[in-house]
Amino acid sequence: MSKLPMNVIFFAAVLVCFFGREALCLKAMRIRVPSVVKSGDTVTLSCEYDLEQVALYSVKWYRNDEEFYRFVPKESPPYRAFALPHINVDTSKSGPTEVTLRGVRKELSGDYKCEVSADAPLFHTDIKGAHMIVVDLPIGDPVMSIEPSAAKVEIGKKITARCYAPASDPPANITWFINDDQVASNNSATKISRLEVEIDQDLDLKSSKSKLDLTTTRSHFVHGLLTIKCRASIFSIWQQTVGTNVREDSPQLASVLGSTSSQSHTDQVIEIISSNSSSHQLPTKNASFFFSVLTIVVLMR
Repeated sequence: MSKLPMNVIFFAAVLVCFFGREALCLKAMRIRVPSVVKSGDTVTLSCEYDLEQVALYSVKWYRNDEEFYRFVPKESPPYRAFALPHINVDTSKSGPTEVTLRGVRKELSGDYKCEVSADAPLFHTDIKGAHMIVVDLPIGDPVMSIEPSAAKVEIGKKITARCYAPASDPPANITWFINDDQVASNNSATKISRLEVEIDQDLDLKSSKSKLDLTTTRSHFVHGLLTIKCRASIFSIWQQTVGTNVREDSPQLASVLGSTSSQSHTDQVIEIISSNSSSHQLPTKNASFFFSVLTIVVLMR
């Protein structure tokens, strides 16, 4: 009886793996890689899988298709870390289901893959990947300035606010708020200029700037107060907010009787009324006028 070709045997084994009642295959593989981390952090990448009673042959980790860690149970020692720029594997905290990287740098942003292979006879292999970004956070908080610099602004006047976020990589995004409501788009009252990014060639970092132009309306002032805020953020890993308050500059009513004291005005009015009353009776209209003036003066005291 002739032997079956190896490719036929392998194909038959694969069919048994996927359709057999008691499947013995690599299944339920899942990779866990944090999407965003801070530069300098220690990061653990995990790879979960179910071999279903089949022995593990190897686990291999790649960054941008370059292998940097391997775990093979049959070898001694079972682990091996490969020398790649900026990658520092903590072998004491790495094994068949995870690998730990110490002191990650922004150069390590990229695609990470975990490749798991079952042992003979199938050597079934699966691979999963995920992207990780390493962020250089800003040193310091955002800074906001406002023009005009006066603490009060009349309704209908224009306010220009500028927000600056310190250097980072990637550059911070800037979001504007008026009275805690996000300014989502430009309209007749508000205009947000396009985000400006400046590159520091020496540090290889990027700072960002944004400008908000606001023409004030009565609805902007809540109990006479307008609040403007800018929020600088980098993904979900960092955010800082800075803000300022502007008061409504309402026109003041002018003094009815000048700058002299209320008491002297009262005395003068009373004297005029008394002298006129002693000489002859005041016409009704004139009397009403004097008493109205007197009332105003008394209320102003």
